[in-house]
Amino acid sequence: MESLHRVRGFEKIVEPIRLTPQSKFVFQCYPGVPCFKLCCSDLYLPLTPFDIIRIRNFLNLDTESFLLLYTEPFKLPKSELPIVCLKMREDLEKTCPFLGEGGCTIYEVRPLACRYYPLGFGLFRNRDEGKNEEFYYLVKEGFCQGLDSGKEITVEEYRISQGIPDSEEPILEWAEIIMKKESLGPIEVPEKSLELFFMVSTNPERFRAFIFESKFLDIFEVPQDLLEEIRNDDLALLQFGFRWLKTVLFGENLVKKKKDAPSVKKAKPF
Repeated sequence: MESLHRVRGFEKIVEPIRLTPQSKFVFQCYPGVPCFKLCCSDLYLPLTPFDIIRIRNFLNLDTESFLLLYTEPFKLPKSELPIVCLKMREDLEKTCPFLGEGGCTIYEVRPLACRYYPLGFGLFRNRDEGKNEEFYYLVKEGFCQGLDSGKEITVEEYRISQGIPDSEEPILEWAEIIMKKESLGPIEVPEKSLELFFMVSTNPERFRAFIFESKFLDIFEVPQDLLEEIRNDDLALLQFGFRWLKTVLFGENLVKKKKDAPSVKKAKPF
């Protein structure tokens, strides 16, 4: 099995073991730990659509400004779908742009990947039972001295303590899209499909403009009350965007087309 993380400092790689929500582990992280902040540099840290919204709002920036200042394009390894990851500083250690003397300066809205550390998370489709199943694993880096110290805690207790469920719930359908693409294997994906996925995943303002300023509403049926929601609520816009992506990328009929919709060049399903 491949190692899941490139370690620094003490060269030590521990292979992942599948954990359940009830599995127990020991971990603590606080400014008194000798390795404090070492895990906050030289990262490929993917940002979920909800991460982008929360950090952007916390910094009081529009999405375009946030993306330009703090992110760079990134392709997910298995699905090869385009998203953005956090852009590290151009210093010797390639530190996180939000790392300060006392730790994380955006701790309140830190990305989902940061909340999970030192846990990793996976999602797969159980075809026999017809449902998605989650699994977890422990990432052990050689420099981390917070592992195996502190009190014992279950995976689920740790998730709750880090605010993970609230950060995860808004992007579950997005994770399903990625998982479904992974299950299709290394197929060639039309460029238009990648553009649509990237737009919904990274830039709610651009997606909102696409809905209201293009021929979108001439093609798709969107109830008036939902239109008002997505006009004003970024979370409602995200949820609609994920359903629409499933419709255009996988042929799922979640956002219905109008019977008299004009003929337009459309993205080919994966």
